Amino acid sequence: MTVSPAAVETTAAPTEPDLRDLDRDVELAAVVRVAAAVAGVRCATVNLLDASEQHQVVPHGFPGSSSPREESLCAAMNTGGPQVQVHDDLAADPRYAGNPWVDGRRARVRAYASAPLVVDGETVGTICVFDEAPHAFAPDAGERLADLASVVVALFQRRRQARQLAALATASAAARDQARAAAGHAARSEAFTRALLDSLPVGVVAADAEGRLTLFNRLGREWHGLPERYAEQVGRARSTEDVVETFGLCAPDGRRLRPEEVPLARVYAEGRVRDADMAIDRPGHPLRVLRASGTPVLDARGRLTGAVVAMMDVTAQRELEARLREAALHDALTGLPNRALLLDRVGQALQVQARDGLPAALLYCDLDGFKAVNDTLGHAAGDAALLRMAAALRSVVRPGDTVARIGGDEFVVLCPGSATEDAARRLVDRITATLATPTDGGPPLRCSTGVALSRRGDDADSLLCRADAAMYEVKRSRRRPAPGA
Repeated sequence: MTVSPAAVETTAAPTEPDLRDLDRDVELAAVVRVAAAVAGVRCATVNLLDASEQHQVVPHGFPGSSSPREESLCAAMNTGGPQVQVHDDLAADPRYAGNPWVDGRRARVRAYASAPLVVDGETVGTICVFDEAPHAFAPDAGERLADLASVVVALFQRRRQARQLAALATASAAARDQARAAAGHAARSEAFTRALLDSLPVGVVAADAEGRLTLFNRLGREWHGLPERYAEQVGRARSTEDVVETFGLCAPDGRRLRPEEVPLARVYAEGRVRDADMAIDRPGHPLRVLRASGTPVLDARGRLTGAVVAMMDVTAQRELEARLREAALHDALTGLPNRALLLDRVGQALQVQARDGLPAALLYCDLDGFKAVNDTLGHAAGDAALLRMAAALRSVVRPGDTVARIGGDEFVVLCPGSATEDAARRLVDRITATLATPTDGGPPLRCSTGVALSRRGDDADSLLCRADAAMYEVKRSRRRPAPGA
């Protein structure tokens, strides 16, 4: 069963889906970009299905659009229930070769993989990656995509929960203010409100019309390091500057927040605030990253009586996103940058050359005899040799240089700025000497290294190809018989 995209936002009756808001979701867009990088294809998107249409939100690598549900690959592949799909070439599969997204009527999708987005037991769509050319997906591509689907579902659920809880907190704060007008009912209402707020799985902070802090629920107290009786600490924070200093409020990157950036202060300045990132940096505690949404509290006449902010702990989610980004851009064995990150840094070096005239050197290093090591001593010995190669390359480069593993036994060293042929050759000699004299007791290693200096008009691929060709020339020269032999 599929539901409207509005089901992602509410558990009540479906309403018009706020697709423009989803298109601006920075975290959702980041997950989609990671999906494309992890799968090694050009395009990715989140597809949301309603009764009649498929909506492509946060598309990466293509414009995105809405289209009839009956044409949707996402809907067709999940007809028998939610499942991960991986297809190296849809055109070769008679079940999908005639689909408008495959045969050219809408697009010419060939490589395709998707994982369902299941919210509260109902499939609301998929996260999918695709390309116009066939592509051999890695064996674990489906599992990785399923992991990213769980991140997307968590984002949807967090959005829905944050809005529901913020509304509940606002209603509770308004009820608390109204209760003060009835002295006989005030104590019971206050106790109920306190119990209600303390039971919420989010932190809640409230302030009065002048911006003075008046309320922290249980989680809010714990996160800010307040005891249950917190009036004294709150009383010391008489201004937003005091709040920042007293509670260690900062941005997720650790930068101390400016007073006007604090979500509670923003409610007074801007009105409703949604999905604002912040963090709490308490001495002796790990950084806690929060996602805050706030709203002003108005009385029956529309006059401001205060503000309330609800905060969700997204620390674990941010850590997962960081690990996914790391996995997408680094080699799993050596921890070195992979081909995608290398090409990005080569592009940056070429931009520096175009602007300042400072060329870069690219060294393409291939570990000699690696296949024989794998075949005779096993893959564990091969992995050990690759790790030694990575360590040796790291030990001889400058801090600003990049050492990358781009596949198998092939490594690349990028030395940006003021490169010369002599400097590059000296670096090759240092690499050769380091590999020949291991410090860990292992056997000596040798690699064939090709050198290319960047030229104006180069792009990352052309520079890499010239260095690769130079490396193969070194290998061929070593196989030639000596003169007179």
